Amino acid sequence: MAFIPSPIIYNILSKLPVKSLARFKSLNKLYCSFINDPHFINAHFKNHTVVHGDLCLILSCIEHQNLKNTTKIHFFTIKDNEHAMIEYSITVSFDTYHILPSCNGLICFYGLHGSVHVCNPTTKTIVNLPNIDDDLQSFQSCGFGFDGINGTYKVIKFFDPHKIEIFTTVNGSWNKIRYTYSPCFGFQHHQPPVFANGFFYWFSISSSLVSFDIGKETFETISLPQSVLNKDKFKLYLVELKGELCMVDKDFEDKKRVDIWMFKGNEEHWVKLGTIVHRSEPIDTTRPVGIKANKKEILLHGFIKGLGHLSCYNMETGGFRPINIEGFTSHYFHVSQHVETLFHVGH
Repeated sequence: MAFIPSPIIYNILSKLPVKSLARFKSLNKLYCSFINDPHFINAHFKNHTVVHGDLCLILSCIEHQNLKNTTKIHFFTIKDNEHAMIEYSITVSFDTYHILPSCNGLICFYGLHGSVHVCNPTTKTIVNLPNIDDDLQSFQSCGFGFDGINGTYKVIKFFDPHKIEIFTTVNGSWNKIRYTYSPCFGFQHHQPPVFANGFFYWFSISSSLVSFDIGKETFETISLPQSVLNKDKFKLYLVELKGELCMVDKDFEDKKRVDIWMFKGNEEHWVKLGTIVHRSEPIDTTRPVGIKANKKEILLHGFIKGLGHLSCYNMETGGFRPINIEGFTSHYFHVSQHVETLFHVGH
């Protein structure tokens, strides 16, 4: 066999998909050392996010196995061919789980009784966060994000009324940090905070928009667009689209229109991304979950005509295009944009 210089091998590996690299790790020690190297993992992630930046989704559904007293969580991926491929199935303790959006290819989910898990569906690895002494008390919500300044992932638990706890991935372990914040940061809609660009965001029960800097670990209050100040704040909700914080305004009487605003954090102002209008059906129970690479179509997940499904809305033509998913039958699922990655769940 002809000798291939290491830089060429490195370059070839950097262009391969994650699933191929997972198999190649077992070929020899050189391949394994490249693929496990943090610099390679970061470079591979950035390269594939840019080059293969079109819409990839991950669907999560929960199956309660009452007889076995366990819960099974299934992850499916959907790419442009609209065919669902099973990625990973996990059996965990019986509980009611909330699944958070994908962050750099990693997914965090947590149970109402306190268990928190982080998994990489592509590499089929999972970590169960350790409990701490006062984890027995219930917490309001949980968030998961990446601290780009320190190069670590963080899980944040919100307790009632003034306490949060933060777990930071350092050398594969999780460290506890305690904070107090006043006034009380109870959540509208009982929804988890939205993570975007290094910040957690949520509406407090006082109707103010609060941010938490994941790197500096500081709180701030964010001003809202002038046009929504007098609207019903319970008809506003936050989503992350293409890495940016967006706010959806569904405070319209006919329920057939929603406005989408995008927050430009560096400039600290809001710009209107667009308006979604349905000619005949209420869309107040739909939620934007992604933007196509051409930025002309917004992916919606929700209930139209009483059925939970996915559809694309064309911002230029105003038309809806249903997405008929092959290989996936559940009407009740969580969906977010996703990218396959080699990132480890422990650090």
